[in-house]
Amino acid sequence: LFMRYTYVESILKKFIRSDKMKKFLLFMMMLFSTTVFAETINVKVTNKINFGISPKELKNIIKSEPLPDSHDDGNYAVYYYENIEDPLGTKRQLNSFAFSDNQLFSAVFDSATTDEEHAKIIEDYKKNASKVLKEKLNVKEYKGALILYNSKKIIEIYRMLDHTFISVYLYAPENLKDILKNYE
Repeated sequence: LFMRYTYVESILKKFIRSDKMKKFLLFMMMLFSTTVFAETINVKVTNKINFGISPKELKNIIKSEPLPDSHDDGNYAVYYYENIEDPLGTKRQLNSFAFSDNQLFSAVFDSATTDEEHAKIIEDYKKNASKVLKEKLNVKEYKGALILYNSKKIIEIYRMLDHTFISVYLYAPENLKDILKNYE
């Protein structure tokens, strides 16, 4: 749990300046950290990136060098990249990939957006995520946030200040009820 907190803290320091937003993101990430290590075989983050790959495999897939703020503490690592495609294939400005025991378990795609751009992202994901990712995803929306999920992963889209975050992570199905409470 401490390593997951360190990951969240590093994201917050890099991208978010408001204390209120930091607390909210920390809460969300800590909630999701209990769901991280579900089955990773053939579970996709994007059509090119699968959960369970190593940092070296990620680097080979995206053909880019991580940003200098990236860190690897042995069993736990976070790599930051710029201009990586999200699950629908749109390049996002800032991206982070979290690894534990050399396996990818979480990705966050971040872009500065207007309210209109955020609404368009929500609509694009509602209409196209299942088709593009070639898997059935359940959809729930609440107050400008969207969650798409199945028995293997969750894609959550939410807006803070002038940024849209697209978080993709694994979860254990037994935790779904608690996660969905945020969408009621």
